[in-house]
Amino acid sequence: MKQCIKHALLLFLLVGAVNSEAALRVVTTTEDLAAIARAIGGAGVDVVSLTPGTRDPHFAEAKPSMIRKVSRADLLILIGADMEIGWLPPLLQSARNGRVQSGKAGYLDLSLVVPLLGKMAGPVSRAMGDVHAKGNPHYWLDPRNGARMARAIAIRFGELDPPGQADYQTRLAAFEQTLKQKLKEWQTTLSLIRGQAVIAYHTSFIYLADAFGFSIVDEVEPMPGIAPSAAHLSQLVQQIKSEQIDLLIMEPYYERRSARYLHDQTGIRIAVLPQSVGALPKIETYVDLFDRIVAILSQTGGG
Repeated sequence: MKQCIKHALLLFLLVGAVNSEAALRVVTTTEDLAAIARAIGGAGVDVVSLTPGTRDPHFAEAKPSMIRKVSRADLLILIGADMEIGWLPPLLQSARNGRVQSGKAGYLDLSLVVPLLGKMAGPVSRAMGDVHAKGNPHYWLDPRNGARMARAIAIRFGELDPPGQADYQTRLAAFEQTLKQKLKEWQTTLSLIRGQAVIAYHTSFIYLADAFGFSIVDEVEPMPGIAPSAAHLSQLVQQIKSEQIDLLIMEPYYERRSARYLHDQTGIRIAVLPQSVGALPKIETYVDLFDRIVAILSQTGGG
C-alpha cells in the first residue's frame, strides 16, 4: 500500500512538472495587456505584468525583479508606440533573453495591430512635451481595440503553443462576444455625453472619446507631460465659461489641485477615471475597467 502511494505521489509530481513546463510564460508591460492575455490564455499561460495599474507606465524603472521575469519569458507583449521607450530597451538588454527581442516570435508589439490616433506630422522634439510621433499609445481605452489586441494575442499564443491553438481561439471568440455585447450597453449608457465637449488632464483619453462619441477640446496640461501654469489655467477658465464645458476627466495618479481650481472657478464637474486594469479596487479584468469608467461617466457627465 505504501509503495502504491509512493508511486502515485511520484506520478503526480511528474505530471505537475510537465504541466508547469508546458505553460507559456508571458510578460506584459501593463496590467491591461495582462488581463487580456489571461482571458485568452486561461490555465495554459502564466502571465505577469511589469507595471501595476496604479502607475503611469511611461515612467517605470527597470528593476532586478523585472529583469528576472523577462529573462524567463517565452513571450513579451508591449503597448508600443514608444510608450515604454524610456525603460524597456535597457530592460531587454539586461535580461539577455533572445526569445523576446524585437523581431522574434516572443516579441509582440500590439501598437502594430490597431489604428493609432494622433500621429505626428513633421519633426518631433522634447520641447513639444511628452509626445509620441508614432501615435497616441493609450489605444487600449477603446474597447474595439481590445478585440483587435485579443485577436493578435490569440494568434501568437497559437504559434508558440500549437497544441493549445483551438483553446485559445475558443476563448477569443467568447471574449469578443462579451465585448460586443458590453459595447452596446456602454454606448447606450453613455449616449448622454455623445457630442459633448470635454476637458481632459492629459492626452490619454482620445480613444475613449472616439469610442463613445464625445470630444476632448483641450487639456489641463499645456503640453503632454508639462504641468499647467497659472496663465494656462486662467485661459482654461475663460474657455470653460465661454464654451459652457461641463466635464473634466483625469486619471487617479495626477495632482488634483489644478482640477479643483477649475471646478471652483467654473463649476465644471470632475470625473476621475481609471485608466488601467488595477487602477482602482475591484477592477480585475478588461471588462471591469470599462464597467467602472462607464459608471463614473454616467454619474458625472451629461450636464
